[in-house]
Amino acid sequence: MYIKNALITILLLFSTTVFSQIQIDDVGDGWKLKVDSALTLIKKTSPDHYKEVSEYCKHITYWMGGFSTTQDSSVVVISVKDMKIGSVNNLACIIVHESHHLAIQNKHIVMNPKKEELACYQYEYEFLQRIPNAEDWLTIHVIKNIINNK
Repeated sequence: MYIKNALITILLLFSTTVFSQIQIDDVGDGWKLKVDSALTLIKKTSPDHYKEVSEYCKHITYWMGGFSTTQDSSVVVISVKDMKIGSVNNLACIIVHESHHLAIQNKHIVMNPKKEELACYQYEYEFLQRIPNAEDWLTIHVIKNIINNK
């Protein structure tokens, strides 16, 4: 009886740990490690933002498009261009931003695309303000996009 209860407990703990992790595609060039570093930065910098990321983003992958985006209801797709910049802060901001799109989609909140983009950039900016020594170009990029989407 004790062994059975112990096995059930171990299986429950194992399944919770395995299935709660975000799957990151490993395509070489150290990209998986950089994305994992970005997730760690989010978790350490803002537990609230990380909660949303972990709730709505189940998979992170890459594409050759000119911008990062989402796919289906739980995938963040990071552009090769963004990966080549090499900034963990930028990757963290992208993940926060795109995960907010996923949250809006999964909550069935309907808004016009420009208003949704504004909401995501504002959410990203809240996160960005918590990153110590964030790059100036990243802050400028986010502020410009907030202004352009108002």
